[in-house]
Amino acid sequence: MDFCLDKARRLTHNNEYRLVYKHGKYEVGRMCVLYRMHVAKQSTRIGFVTGKKVGCAVERNRARRLMKEVYRLNQHSIREGYHIVIVGRGPLKNATYEKAEKEILYLLRKSKLLVQNDK
Repeated sequence: MDFCLDKARRLTHNNEYRLVYKHGKYEVGRMCVLYRMHVAKQSTRIGFVTGKKVGCAVERNRARRLMKEVYRLNQHSIREGYHIVIVGRGPLKNATYEKAEKEILYLLRKSKLLVQNDK
């Protein structure tokens, strides 16, 4: 199984998310906000968040699944040594996969989290 979103690659505790929010830097897009915090000598870990403003539970879950799929297909292009939190915003619930991928890759590129030989 190539998909690596097990416990070792995910942010799992509230205090980990709060650390990234408090001490990390962020990039804002139309559909997502990407928070990142450099952590030395660790592998990259990621978390996905959608607030209640996004919509009902079905819409929030769809938005999170969309973000996870973009990450799954592009995880080998992301630099190591970061904690990343991607927060879905309202327009993400109606986005196609292509639009979501374009937005998230744009934010990763803007944050300099993509390796140079990528798209």
